[in-house]
Amino acid sequence: MANRAPTFSIQRIIFLAVSLVLCVQVGWWINVQIRESGRLLQARSEALNASLAEAWQMDSLHILAFIAASPDPSSRTGSVQGRFATLPSLEQRRVAIHRRFPHVVLVPSPLTAQDLALLDGAAFLTLRPEPMIELRNQRWHSVFRAASEGAFMVVAVLSGFVLLYRKLAEELDLKLRQRNFTSAVTHELKTPIASLRVWTETLFTRTLSDEQRLRIRDLMEKDLARLNELVGNLLDVARAESGSLVLHMAPLDLAPWLRAVCEAMDLRLESGTLGLQLEFTSEPLWVNADPKALGIVIENLLSNAFKYAAEPRQTTVTLDGDGDDVLIVVSDLGHGIAPKDLPRVFHRFFRVGDEMTRLVAGTGLGLFLVKEIVTRHGGDVSATSRGLGLGSAFTVRLPRIPRPEDA
Repeated sequence: MANRAPTFSIQRIIFLAVSLVLCVQVGWWINVQIRESGRLLQARSEALNASLAEAWQMDSLHILAFIAASPDPSSRTGSVQGRFATLPSLEQRRVAIHRRFPHVVLVPSPLTAQDLALLDGAAFLTLRPEPMIELRNQRWHSVFRAASEGAFMVVAVLSGFVLLYRKLAEELDLKLRQRNFTSAVTHELKTPIASLRVWTETLFTRTLSDEQRLRIRDLMEKDLARLNELVGNLLDVARAESGSLVLHMAPLDLAPWLRAVCEAMDLRLESGTLGLQLEFTSEPLWVNADPKALGIVIENLLSNAFKYAAEPRQTTVTLDGDGDDVLIVVSDLGHGIAPKDLPRVFHRFFRVGDEMTRLVAGTGLGLFLVKEIVTRHGGDVSATSRGLGLGSAFTVRLPRIPRPEDA
């Protein structure tokens, strides 16, 4: 666990660097789109202004050609006289201009500085405002589209990076927990086996008094119970993961059953060492449950309260109703759980603390098994803690059923 922080720090630095480079590239691309759209708008504006000049030139050439083609009525030779003749009407000229240049209109007075007076000064040529407005709208639409595409690309890529990062982090964490689990199981198996070997050799190689034999037998029974609990947990977890954990459900009156389980566990851990306090409601509470499997849940929670608290311990088991549910709360005043570890305490192989410095025995499967069993009962289990050194509480919520004789 000690090598985990530097690895994750390097991953975070790489992730932030890639994110920064991506944002810079997308920003540059958006800037290019804005600049190019500005150039396109300018080119189209110049084309519209050029059409204004072309319309003026067309009208002027048409007028000059009309004047040049008008004959002098007093001349018999039909010579052309340079004087004004009857010109086409403004409406005719407007139609001719509009047919060729639909964005150019005739107005009686100039509207902008770029407006051009007709050759005869009868009106002025100006551009319709709609094309320029449409060009500006098109530009901003293209800029908005480019920005939206860029933002979407950034979000999509960063989301992919985040998912990959989390997946890799989870895989790394799982491998680390599996390695720690192997070490923990090896230790958990070797310790009682070595102890049993020592006591066996002692029994067969030395002459002991009856009192010494009884003491050694008690110690051997504790080691065997420890081995049996470990193997049982491993088998139950294997069954839960394979979906072959079979529950024998039946109506269960929680109060007397829970009292018996807690007192038996307290006796197993040496009577009084748990500092057990039972706070049960007087209301009868029934659930549909497998007493043996649900007993594993309570025993694991009480075992954790014993292992993760120093003497004098104070462990409280509360039983109460909550609407359509029943709540079983096991709380202690032990080591507590850091906020960052609370979401992971029910994960397989997860154990609080550093594997290199951890003093509490365990495999990291107890709470995982608790979660699996409670979930298969149609309930839920959660953990809360005020912080390290302030104890913790585990709440088991199960669906409540009516008393069988009332059903």
